[in-house]
Amino acid sequence: MIPPTGGAMGPTTAAVKPPSSLRLRCALISCGIVTILAAAALLAVALTVFRVREPVMTMNSISLDDPPPSPELRTTTLAVVADVSVRNPNAASLVYDATETSVYYRSRRVGEARGPPGTAPARRTVRMNVTVGVAAGELIGDPAFLGDVAAGAVAVATATRVRGRVAVLGGMVRRRVVLEMNCTASISVADMAIRDQSCQQRVWLR
Repeated sequence: MIPPTGGAMGPTTAAVKPPSSLRLRCALISCGIVTILAAAALLAVALTVFRVREPVMTMNSISLDDPPPSPELRTTTLAVVADVSVRNPNAASLVYDATETSVYYRSRRVGEARGPPGTAPARRTVRMNVTVGVAAGELIGDPAFLGDVAAGAVAVATATRVRGRVAVLGGMVRRRVVLEMNCTASISVADMAIRDQSCQQRVWLR
């Protein structure tokens, strides 16, 4: 005798449905995985595109503004011009305060000037000139200075400092930046030209 297969003659086999709690658990796990992947992607972007990088300062030149035609230095005020560029490699603007430039002779500061504050746009380079007045007459009493003049060249040093800040991710990440450019050069007494310029840059991210 063949057993009944269903219909009116016997019970039917119904599809087994998973419990609702199991479906909820699967949905929560899926949401968790998506959230983790999204967080990982955002972290990767934050560590690459929005990572705060060190700006780069370049001393394009040190020059004398309208140097006098005579090599006589006793009554001369020298206008030393520092032509500086700052490149901002970040995805956000670099906002900097007033720049500071000092001129030194044999480790003694003989002139100082401040440039205006400003902004270096994202991935752009800004150029700034700072003019420092140096009264050469103040150096006449230094025997070393008179010796340098007699030798035909006066060695000077300049220090330019730029303080600023970069804010990325809508201000969630803020870093303060300090750029410093230290240079040495020689002023030729014969033609008042700048020679043998050498510079070094230092950067601090805080």
